[in-house]
Amino acid sequence: MREKIFVALLVLITAAYAWGLGWIAWGFLRAGGGVGYGLALGVLILLLLTVWVTWREVLFGLRAGQLSGRYEPPAAAIAQERREEFDAARAALEDGADQDWRAWFRLALAYDALRDRKGARMATRRAIEVSRR
Repeated sequence: MREKIFVALLVLITAAYAWGLGWIAWGFLRAGGGVGYGLALGVLILLLLTVWVTWREVLFGLRAGQLSGRYEPPAAAIAQERREEFDAARAALEDGADQDWRAWFRLALAYDALRDRKGARMATRRAIEVSRR
C-alpha cells in the first residue's frame, strides 16, 4: 500500500510539473514572434515527453504487478541460491519455454535478486509481451 501511495504522489508531482510546463508554453505563445513560438514548441515537446514517459512507466508497473500476482514460483526454486535460480531460469528459457510468461518472469526475479535492474526490466517487459499473446 505504501508503494501505491508513493506512485500516486509521484504522478501528482508530475502532473503539477506538466501544468507548469503548459503555463510556460502558453506564456511564450502569448509573447508571439519567432522566438516565442519556437520556445513554446520546445516546452510543449518537453510536456508531451513527460506525459508519455510517465504513462509508459505507470503501465509497466501495473502490468508487472498483475504478473506478480499471478506468478507462483516452483517449490524447488524457493530454496535455491540467487545464482542457481538465475541459471535455472536461463536454462528453462533455453529449453524452449521462451513463449511462457512464467519463465520470463522467473528470469526477471532472478535478475532482480542479482541486482541487475536492466536485465530485470528487460525480462519483465518480455514477460508482459508474452502474456498478452
